[in-house]
Amino acid sequence: MTPDERTTAFSFRRQRLDGSAGSALEAIGAVVGVYSANPTGPLSIHVRAPAASPESILALDSSRATMRMRAMRTSAFVVPRAAAALVAAATAGPLERFAWMLRAAHVAPEELPAVRDAVLAAAAQPGTAQQLRSRVAIDGLDVGSLLSWLSLRGDIVSIGSGSLTSNASRYQARGAWLAGDPEPAAPEPAAARAWLAGEYLRAFGPARVADFAWWSGLNGRQAADAIAAHETVALDDGLLLRAEDLPEYEATAPLGGVVTLLPKWDAWTMGYPLDGRTRFLDRGVHDRVFDGDGNGLGMVLDDGRAVGAWVHRGAGTTMAVDLDPFERPSPRLTASLESAFGELAAFLGYRRALVRELDTVVPQRRRIRRPLD
Repeated sequence: MTPDERTTAFSFRRQRLDGSAGSALEAIGAVVGVYSANPTGPLSIHVRAPAASPESILALDSSRATMRMRAMRTSAFVVPRAAAALVAAATAGPLERFAWMLRAAHVAPEELPAVRDAVLAAAAQPGTAQQLRSRVAIDGLDVGSLLSWLSLRGDIVSIGSGSLTSNASRYQARGAWLAGDPEPAAPEPAAARAWLAGEYLRAFGPARVADFAWWSGLNGRQAADAIAAHETVALDDGLLLRAEDLPEYEATAPLGGVVTLLPKWDAWTMGYPLDGRTRFLDRGVHDRVFDGDGNGLGMVLDDGRAVGAWVHRGAGTTMAVDLDPFERPSPRLTASLESAFGELAAFLGYRRALVRELDTVVPQRRRIRRPLD
């Protein structure tokens, strides 16, 4: 194997893309967290833990085994509840950066304490943004913007809708959601960042400091200091590997003809910056998988490398799939995709999958072109 092939195969397996996670919770922890949007999150779990039933995935919310929270790059993630405090301490940024949310909510600084208390009281019981708006009688208040700010602050917890495909979230005050469970002591931020760096190297490595900085949202100095807390081995191209992982890395075997469907915004797809994606993607087809805003679309992997992009939508009882194959699929790949999309449709509750090939699946809107170097 070449070094590039070894890196691809090693990180593919570390991400549990070989389906080796034994449960939905294990699949989430394997990659620190999955994006909270549906069906992206459930599909990211499913590819890593194919034996996990839809019911077991939905139960993560009701059992409070996971927490929905703002985390890396202030995006919304589902993380194991046991790790939530560490993730929060490692990724928290100055709230002053988000003062625009309060302006959008039409809340003046002097009004904030009373408005915050009113919204949290209204959220003692879970409610949608519309329901909370009806419970809080404050003229001019944009509840949605305030909920975003309260989520960043950690005052509000988002709760899933009980569906794999719906994003109609509800919100609850954190104290009420904890249901009397004691809050863990807030971790020291530098120690939390070091923990997060170790988790990133475990799940996404070998990787560069710049890769960790981009994924986590930390600045360069914070990322470098956090990585430096771990014993690492330097590989080519600035890649760092945890020293304890070197024997496994050197013994990495080829993937051997495995076809994988990654959903939009999968942890692996979104785990590296533009110049760090070569382990799974050729630069010549980059813009057929990522849109100009940096959103990773659904990706078809063959032996861990992208050979196509896909999107889907519900059409009654059918999962309608648009597929952009980068080259004419072989009979083996065609048969594998037919089976994989059919299985995915069944997992999401559709009766069948209907696939059509297109020249592109990237949304037709003005794109922000970024240089590759």
